[in-house]
Amino acid sequence: MSDYPEIKEYFEKATPDILDDLAKLVSIKSRSVERKSCEEALDLVLGRADELGFETRKGKYGDVGTVTYGDGEETLGILVHVDVVPEGDREKWNTDPFELVLKDGHLYGRGVVDDKGPVIASLYAMKYLKDSGILPGKKIMLIVGTREEIVWEDMDHFKEEFPLPDYGFSPDGAFPIYNRENGYMDVELIFTEPLLKGDEDIRGGSATNSIPAEASAIINGELLRCKGKNAHSSVPEMGVNAIALMCEELAEKTGYGFAKFVAKYFPEKAYHSNLEFRMKDGSLKNDENTTMVPTVIRQEGQRITVSINVRNDFKLPSKSVLDALENKRTEGNYDINIVEILDSIWVDEDLPWIKRMKKVLEDNGIPGECRFAPGCTYAKSIPNTVCFGPVFEGDHDCAHMDNEGQSLEHYILSAELYAQYLAGESA
Repeated sequence: MSDYPEIKEYFEKATPDILDDLAKLVSIKSRSVERKSCEEALDLVLGRADELGFETRKGKYGDVGTVTYGDGEETLGILVHVDVVPEGDREKWNTDPFELVLKDGHLYGRGVVDDKGPVIASLYAMKYLKDSGILPGKKIMLIVGTREEIVWEDMDHFKEEFPLPDYGFSPDGAFPIYNRENGYMDVELIFTEPLLKGDEDIRGGSATNSIPAEASAIINGELLRCKGKNAHSSVPEMGVNAIALMCEELAEKTGYGFAKFVAKYFPEKAYHSNLEFRMKDGSLKNDENTTMVPTVIRQEGQRITVSINVRNDFKLPSKSVLDALENKRTEGNYDINIVEILDSIWVDEDLPWIKRMKKVLEDNGIPGECRFAPGCTYAKSIPNTVCFGPVFEGDHDCAHMDNEGQSLEHYILSAELYAQYLAGESA
């Protein structure tokens, strides 16, 4: 805290208020598909910001809002979101996922890491500036979305209604700084399965960007239930894919073509799939830097829809992924529906504002480095945006997992780092 020694003291005193606000936000069951709850969470944040004396604005579609402080021609954006992935199997939680619990120095609750915790941390970083009488010579804009975990309609609406920030960060990953991200794709494979009677009730998964913890089917009147372990789909190795396990079992017990196809090309532990892709350099290979996993499966009569979540490497064009799937259409007997495609990003780490971000980290004993992220954040939606926190190196990154949480010490430290950076950018 060399440049701003008072920040630590400020956040020590503010911790009870921070946790109170976070508890209120965590208590809202703002799963991404539940628009009303997501808007309720957005209103809570904007209402609290109003109480703190900030300028707020809610978009006309009700799915995005802003909190602004400072004035000037330049705008620094902080991109956060209040929607969360479903909690999964509650039996695997040690606490109520929608109650903020402080136990043995750790905070637990859905959204503590992704991304409700960073929402409140960022808001209080801005509050530090206001309470300290630091008036930025630029606008600092907290951009609060509600659809990050699914299709980013909120960011499309933001671009329609609001001016874009000049640069910024999304506290939706890890420290130090992530200036490069893989591409992102959600693709549905819609299988026609003539052997199905229509009453098998095949299902699994609830979020396209999460490894499913449960999948089930009724075969010959008997329930087949496969248990896995939730994880963020960008790090499938941290979970166990219940859909892959179920398809492997169905492939052995039945003649279902969809099950055989999934078991062949997307088996559990083959996180990059067993497909070959045409890389940018023209080579044809299986790309181990790309993850490609089934995340949701559902049945409608003799139609089986399998959602495939893809995090494609810089060297693998999205078109090549689609070409690989197209080449297997006859074998798999499926149609392809493209739900979402986001290109990979790269932001020059020699930009002055990134250099200042590095210095804040270095001043706190954290490597001031830029790294590559396999995940996908709002940084993809706004130019000149990087991922900056909140998970620290060595922490268990439990986003999208059961018992999501972070140590109180590191949570408050993340807020202090954001305050330091914003104070430096306000000069």
